Amino acid sequence: MLGKWMSAAMVVGTMVGSGIYLLPTTLAPYGANLVIAFLVTGFGTMCLAFAMARLAARIPGGPFVYIDHAFGEKVAFVTLWSYTLSQVTGVAGVAVAVAGALGHVYPAVVSGPGLIGVALGSIAILAAVNLRGARSAGALQVITTLVKLVPLIAVMLLVMGKLGTGQPPERLAPIPVGIGAATTAAALILFSLTGFEAAVMTANVTRDSTTTVPRATIVGTGFTAIIYLLATVAALMLLPSAVAARSGAPFADAIAPLLGQAAGILVALIAAVSAFGTANALLLIAAETSRTMAQARDLPPIFARSNKVGAPVGAILICAVGAALLVFASSSENFVKVYVFITLVSTVLALVLYVVCAASALKLRAGGKWTIICAIGVLYSFAMFVGSGLEVLLWGAVLAIAGLPVRYISRWLNQDGRATRLMIED
Repeated sequence: MLGKWMSAAMVVGTMVGSGIYLLPTTLAPYGANLVIAFLVTGFGTMCLAFAMARLAARIPGGPFVYIDHAFGEKVAFVTLWSYTLSQVTGVAGVAVAVAGALGHVYPAVVSGPGLIGVALGSIAILAAVNLRGARSAGALQVITTLVKLVPLIAVMLLVMGKLGTGQPPERLAPIPVGIGAATTAAALILFSLTGFEAAVMTANVTRDSTTTVPRATIVGTGFTAIIYLLATVAALMLLPSAVAARSGAPFADAIAPLLGQAAGILVALIAAVSAFGTANALLLIAAETSRTMAQARDLPPIFARSNKVGAPVGAILICAVGAALLVFASSSENFVKVYVFITLVSTVLALVLYVVCAASALKLRAGGKWTIICAIGVLYSFAMFVGSGLEVLLWGAVLAIAGLPVRYISRWLNQDGRATRLMIED
């Protein structure tokens, strides 16, 4: 079972992953719009985190139970199916980011066979770790979370030192501030902030979940959002926007000219560890949500099969293979472009969970006197859908709808058994 520190590490460790280390690259073209996008995304994400925390405090069992109470098990399935796909897609995207970070040290792994080899190797190692049980994955999460915060704090200290010597910082790209640019930038930032729900998604393997999960969700989300804003702006104050937009490891490139090539290499290695830790959490969450759906007879029984330490061995292996297959799409020479597309699709699929959980909090009156915050979370989620773009939305819709025939077939295969309902009875 996960304790309070492991639960908090799931939130911070999942959020602080490959996303932050590539945000200066993906956001550089948006200039000052990125500051507005950060404020909007940070506030909207906190509203969503609040809604999930309130549900977790009132109803044990995780999102399947919350949504089942509010809208029924069919909606609960489509939501968890979409979210599970987002996690599997996220594992692929983050595994690609591991190679991107290592590319600062070993250029051969930035594209082609080298990239694929590193990404597949990362997924295989993480599958082995998760097969040892939730505590094994939780311990890895605590270690990688501590490591990954080092360069984020370092880059902020370097900017403070540079300003203290009177040297002018680099300017943000001269892009006009507009709703369209700010919304698109916010959608990109949201992928980096996804993970605030990690404690909620692993509530069924968390000790004292109704107390531990809400606290970890709120504190972890607020802390990470602040660190993200400060670290991203700091990196772009050290690195010209034109250079940042082409960088596969912007934090390493920003620090190297000031502290030497060795420091840049160290940051790149830490970024790889950071992405590795995030992929660990994503795989654990994907496996646990898959097991939840299988226990509800909405996925084939193999997803619910556990080994002697209680790890969902079938779900872990299938999710790992699915992520590995997606990695092959990353053989493009421009890994940043592939990474951005994968992360946007993953974000859209995760948004299904966010908007449905926020709506569940409204329907179940979980927000109490703070109901308006849950309502803002719903509106914010719809705005992020729009910001993701039509192509990404279509991909997300197709993948979400694809779950319905899977559920039908799974129910048919399990028709001789009694349907398992994951609803807590008084």
